[in-house]
Amino acid sequence: MLTDLNIHNYAIADLIELELGSGMTAITGETGAGKSITLDALGLALGDRADSTSVGSNGEKAEITASFDISNNTQAQRWLSERELDNDDDCFLRRVVKRDGKSKAYINNRPATVQDMRQLGELLINIHGQHEHQALLKRETQRQIIDDYANSQTLVSRVHEALDSGIILKGH
Repeated sequence: MLTDLNIHNYAIADLIELELGSGMTAITGETGAGKSITLDALGLALGDRADSTSVGSNGEKAEITASFDISNNTQAQRWLSERELDNDDDCFLRRVVKRDGKSKAYINNRPATVQDMRQLGELLINIHGQHEHQALLKRETQRQIIDDYANSQTLVSRVHEALDSGIILKGH
């Protein structure tokens, strides 16, 4: 669960600080209120591609930090532990983008690759835009929702392993 988001010198925003409560969060507001900038910056912290246009006019770099409570997210805990990046029930993602377009990524204050940040980000948060409800029409999405609701990730992994090993044949 995303708990804090701090954005410094990103695009036209000098400083945005969000502290989020538990549960679902909906970001709403008038045109020009900063919704897209906030979500784009969060995307950078989750491993999106960066470029020099991300940097605002007040300095040589933009910095985005996202804090997550992962106490109820066993997949993220396992991912972090496997890479020796665990930090109890907290997870911190930080992205620094310089004016020359170069960027650095950090997971729990340790250097990381953008690919790692992207993989971990997929385990941490779901962001839905205006038309993403259409994904509900896909069988894969429906199956994922049911598996998540049933908390059956272990069973799903075992079935995938059986498929990969040939114990279960596809279509049978």
